[in-house]
Amino acid sequence: MTLEITTVKSNSPFYQQLLNKVDNQVLHLQDIRGTFILDKVDEKNLNYFVNNVIDKPWNNHLLLIMFVYRERNADVQSISNICVVLSNRLKNVFDSFHLKDISEFDVEIHMYQYLKGTIFSEHSNNMRMDFLKHYKAGATKTSKWVTSKLSREQQTDFKKYLFPNPSFYSRDFSYRKSVFEDRKNIRKSETDAIVPLLPQIRAEGHFRCNQMKRLRQAFLKACEQVKRNNTGLPLDFSYDEPERVGERFYFRLWDKPSFVLYHQDQFSLSTISTARNQTSTYSEENNQFFVEFIKSERIDNEDFADGLWFMELFEEGIFGKWTQNSKDNEITSKRQLLQTWGYGKVDSNENPTPFYSRHKGILTPSKFISRIQDKAKGILIDVEPLYIATMLGLLALDLSTTTGARLNEILQLSHTKECIRIIKIGDKLRFSFYAVPKGRDEVEPFYISEQSMKLIQSVSKLLKEHYKNDRIPSVKYSHTRKHLFTKPKPYLFQYNYKALRDHALYSSLHFLLHGLRFETQEGTPVIVKTHLLRHAFATEAVQRQKMPVDIVAKILHQRDVNITGYYSEPTPTQVAKSVGDLHDVISDYIDIDETVLRSPQELEKELKEHKERVGVLNNVLGGTCVTDHICPIKMECLGCHAKIPEPEKKQELFDVINLSKDMEKRYSEMGLNIEVKKARTMRKLARNELKEIKLIEEYREEQTYEPHIQFDK
Repeated sequence: MTLEITTVKSNSPFYQQLLNKVDNQVLHLQDIRGTFILDKVDEKNLNYFVNNVIDKPWNNHLLLIMFVYRERNADVQSISNICVVLSNRLKNVFDSFHLKDISEFDVEIHMYQYLKGTIFSEHSNNMRMDFLKHYKAGATKTSKWVTSKLSREQQTDFKKYLFPNPSFYSRDFSYRKSVFEDRKNIRKSETDAIVPLLPQIRAEGHFRCNQMKRLRQAFLKACEQVKRNNTGLPLDFSYDEPERVGERFYFRLWDKPSFVLYHQDQFSLSTISTARNQTSTYSEENNQFFVEFIKSERIDNEDFADGLWFMELFEEGIFGKWTQNSKDNEITSKRQLLQTWGYGKVDSNENPTPFYSRHKGILTPSKFISRIQDKAKGILIDVEPLYIATMLGLLALDLSTTTGARLNEILQLSHTKECIRIIKIGDKLRFSFYAVPKGRDEVEPFYISEQSMKLIQSVSKLLKEHYKNDRIPSVKYSHTRKHLFTKPKPYLFQYNYKALRDHALYSSLHFLLHGLRFETQEGTPVIVKTHLLRHAFATEAVQRQKMPVDIVAKILHQRDVNITGYYSEPTPTQVAKSVGDLHDVISDYIDIDETVLRSPQELEKELKEHKERVGVLNNVLGGTCVTDHICPIKMECLGCHAKIPEPEKKQELFDVINLSKDMEKRYSEMGLNIEVKKARTMRKLARNELKEIKLIEEYREEQTYEPHIQFDK
């Protein structure tokens, strides 16, 4: 099968920029259907190439690698990673050895010297290993592709654009093992910090979302008060939070003209005149309401009031692209603060922007409010962008902690019958969403709880209100692997007619969980991301719930069970606890360092032996199961990570506790010590689930809490 090369023009907007800058044979490569490969490459990758590689000696080599990876269906981020690493490291090597042409580059000398640390000794071992990994992968895959896809004549022409494969391997460098161990240890330490807290993290997300809903509700009622009664602005109002919070919040409602006219000493005469006449940016069609947070106070005592959880972000001025209009000393101070929270490396000059969504209408306030923030005594809040970020962040958090889904899989969630599926088993509805997992081309099911479905419905309602339409508009998919999703869909993670990317979702998660401190045992702060939650999900399932690794691989939609084994390795805390348990009961020894993986034949045998399939087919003790695979723990549903506890079934758990007490007493009398311990474990698991149910009940109760709003004017 031969790929043709032609001189017919490509339709890519980058074609003219690349023409005569790179080799025409590479530029005009077509696939077997006659489509220019250039036309299929994502603009993000081509933008990087044009801005950073086009004038470099290795431009043809890297463009060919980019084309080959695209033809192999690599996602946009993978192509970006390999291009950035190769181009940056090649620049380092070329600069150090004063190389001007690619023909001068000798991989056995120049690259080897870099990998040995002879040059750029300040570079980390990670950087060196990434360079070698991406270089060898790129060289190997490109060479194979050229050999298998091009004619012999074309292969001769393209040979000069293939990176030579080095004779050395990663194992030839002493630091290889330490690099992998360091990466693994960092990930497990971070996982260790959050695994025990997954239910609390999810519950706190719900509590905060409820609090944001109350703020929005009060804000909308205040706006309605002004419109209905023609009340003058500003309008002061307050409301009480639920008993769990025990605070009263005080706000002031503004619109653009009223704020300017109230603070005339801080604006120019022309601005004051425009505001008074309500023209231009202060006209009725360009106007907007916003609130000023004045203070919070305890209702029943004089203790310090916490206020809204995100106030610190405004007070420190680190919302959005905070470096703009900041002085050097302010930038340094804010950067150091963010580093203490875990954003960015300590002592680095990098300026992280964890609360910058890069998506209009999500998290970041309007330009007007950003401009006037320092003119108010309190904190000015653009309510809607914060509300949107909270809702989307909570949905992402819920799906990550209950399904272990990847970011790319979560972002595929769409308001279509092909994606969201509901079936009725008996008198119970069961829910799932379908997405294309990493490395696949076809959709697979992700089973979700009723609580997750309610969140999906809430986001759907939010979007319909935003668009003032009964239908959610179809938009283009924006994240990695978007070449698989060319048809616009009504994606649920969207806003302002644009699908979310990773920045928008991560900034929403950071905002939702701000102030929750997670640290490794060494005291290093941990930042929650969907991939870390995925690791936590796998670790919890295998180490605490004792699910077989191959079953967890199915739940996580992973083909390689060795990867699942890495994800689910015991954390340091779990190892320490297991050692403590070992000291308590030597006879109960379980080897936690050895994971026995079953062969396909054994799995097939088990499939025949166990006809029971769970999840969408059965009710389970104390909750809802969210897997339809072979039961991972032989139907012992207490404590199973594939189950979401339900408050409506808590009596079942109380019954289990009473039953376990009777069992413990009987087995004790019979001298069956192992069975006694099993009964105690049963009771402990039931109590743990009751604790999580209590959290669920608390945030559900707050969902119906109606704050009484007091207007002071």
